[in-house]
Amino acid sequence: MDAVLFKAAAEGDIGPFENYQTCLDQLLTPDENTILHVYLGNQSREPESTDFVDKILEMCPQLLLQANKKGEIPLHLAARYGHSNVVKVLIDRAKARPTDPESGVTEAKKMLRMTNEEQDTALHEAARNRRSHVVEILTKEDRPELSYSANVHGETPLYIAASSWGQEQEKVIDEILANCISVLDYGGPNGRTALHAASAVGDHERLVTHYAAFFSTWLNISVVKVLLEYDASAAYIAETEKKRTALHIAAIQGHVNAMKEIVSRCPACCELVDNRGWNALHYVVASKRTEVFKECLRIPLLDRLKTKKDNKGNTPFHLIAALALKLDNWLLVFRFTEEGIYGLNKQKLSIKDIYNGRLAEIQEILESLEDVGSGPFGCRRRIVLEETNEKNKKEKDASNKA
Repeated sequence: MDAVLFKAAAEGDIGPFENYQTCLDQLLTPDENTILHVYLGNQSREPESTDFVDKILEMCPQLLLQANKKGEIPLHLAARYGHSNVVKVLIDRAKARPTDPESGVTEAKKMLRMTNEEQDTALHEAARNRRSHVVEILTKEDRPELSYSANVHGETPLYIAASSWGQEQEKVIDEILANCISVLDYGGPNGRTALHAASAVGDHERLVTHYAAFFSTWLNISVVKVLLEYDASAAYIAETEKKRTALHIAAIQGHVNAMKEIVSRCPACCELVDNRGWNALHYVVASKRTEVFKECLRIPLLDRLKTKKDNKGNTPFHLIAALALKLDNWLLVFRFTEEGIYGLNKQKLSIKDIYNGRLAEIQEILESLEDVGSGPFGCRRRIVLEETNEKNKKEKDASNKA
């Protein structure tokens, strides 16, 4: 495809192509993008007219399903960029084609399920880019048969939608839940579900305003509510690797409102622990948010977790004892702790023993708290920031005293 034709395609100028009707499918860019790929990828907003797409497909019907090097057909691009009117045209064109006599699958449904090199369908693209109008069209068009497929990263469209943020996020999720058969059986990489993702995602606009005061992200609770209303069993699904549930994820992020929502709808999920035996309250301690920890103790189901031991026999308060030596805000929590009810860990240490300076054990616990901050839903950045601020505060206090 030379520069003149590329420019014409990008601008939706049909004229230059009228002399190429017999070989339009041979006009390709180095990435094997066709005229339609170029056109759809260069529209900054939804085209007011679908004339260009209609006329090109009239001239060369095979362009409808012709893929580029990445395996993307025009429907992938129309979905990605939110060109809902073009999506309708492409579907109507596919519907006009005869049904495969062997499979009985219509060309429209075949097109809707076509995947690119990463196994993304057009619905994956629409969900990732929060194109709610396109999601509505795609899901309604393929029902009632549409069930979930994951891409090469293990992501379903619902998982992708729940992992993102933005004004259209809730509507995208609503459309998927309303029109698809299976949404939470398998949702994301490493065994995570859409609920795991929703429990971790924050609203970045609010983060800018409130970060300095709270060192926290703010969760869109409505997404968690929608997912739990649709299938509460999602709260009991654990990741493949670390065996964390949505409650663990909400806890490490300090999202106490999400924790309340999950616990109120799925109380038994409080019993679930990760691969180290940590319950949700261990994770709250690891978040280093004392205000969240205190709030959790006001929730009876979470308060009962304070005496539960992990695989090494440490209760959440054993972790607090180690933190109390390092962070002043946890020292205040520790000072008002009733010691006897927490017992001894497998090293036969009480919380008082740890606080009184068994350095090897303290270092091991502190390292375990750091380790929980790694990974896609971790909080290492917040831990580093809090420790840096704590260090700066102490240095400032020492300077003032001097």
